[in-house]
Amino acid sequence: MAKVPCKGTTLKQTIASVLTAVAQVISLELSGSESETYESRTLDGGVYIPYDQTGYSEGGEVAGELFYDPALAGHIALRTLIKTPAKNAMNVTYADVGATVQAFTVAGVGLGITVDMASGLKGKFKLKIDGDAGW
Repeated sequence: MAKVPCKGTTLKQTIASVLTAVAQVISLELSGSESETYESRTLDGGVYIPYDQTGYSEGGEVAGELFYDPALAGHIALRTLIKTPAKNAMNVTYADVGATVQAFTVAGVGLGITVDMASGLKGKFKLKIDGDAGW
């Protein structure tokens, strides 16, 4: 079993039809992906509540933190997706031996900025995955 380092992991977004790294990312979290279920209990059922699959899955979201630079092209591109919403092909490339790529399309972008004298200018972002999360 390998222990995969985080250093070298990249988040890329499409800018002018080219996948380009989002610079200065500090952390990434991919969460919320799940297959959808429904409660399927009946009046004559047992003690435990059964669940079945609907056949749909939720892509989830990617969230993270970065050192924010308002003049950096990649950070401008994130802001642009808020001002002018559009779907954007993105991916995470892990720093494992095979440089595994998890590709997905983002439908929505959120961005917040924190100004803190002791920490520098930072931003937190949230990317809503549309469809397949690339698992």
